[in-house]
Amino acid sequence: MPPIQVLIAEDHALLVDALQLLLATQPDLHCAGVARNGEQARDLALALQPDVLLLDLGLPLLDGLGVMESLRRAKSSVRVLVVTARLDAQSVRAALALGAAGYLPKNEDSDELLLAIRRVAEGRRHISGAIAQVFVPEAGAVPEVALTASETTILQLVGQGMTSKEISQRLDISEATARKHRENIRRKLGIRNSAEMAAYAVRVQARSPG
Repeated sequence: MPPIQVLIAEDHALLVDALQLLLATQPDLHCAGVARNGEQARDLALALQPDVLLLDLGLPLLDGLGVMESLRRAKSSVRVLVVTARLDAQSVRAALALGAAGYLPKNEDSDELLLAIRRVAEGRRHISGAIAQVFVPEAGAVPEVALTASETTILQLVGQGMTSKEISQRLDISEATARKHRENIRRKLGIRNSAEMAAYAVRVQARSPG
């Protein structure tokens, strides 16, 4: 299997060097290129079509949200993993609304970053627990809802980054049934999209004892 092609979009030279060194230690990952500003990130992502775009939101010339807007307009299939210092709720929600498949703070450890890259490349989502706590309401702020046993299990699997197809295979149900459960969970919790549901699941798991 060919290595996962990763495009780095980051304007801090030391961090770029660190990311390149980290990728070089992983036989299944390859640095496809480096973009130092948002315009380069947009152009290289469209030209190279990497498996994963590691995207900082604070890029010069065109910020990360602008890059994602451009990729969406171009109907690009490049999957975006945001790695940024912007941890405010507005930035997180904006990135997820624009299709980011993952969101990590820049100070996340390397093991978490590598896991996120692989999950995103597989078509999964990966939301850092720290990010989930930034913008998902505290448990007391969420209306009390009663999830069924199946919905609770599916919420846990969503928190592990599983797709509807993977959930259907794990639980031996149809993919349509898995999608329907996810829709019901979003409706009951008042969550707007799958990315926010993944973040909610991560937060709930982090708060659970044991």
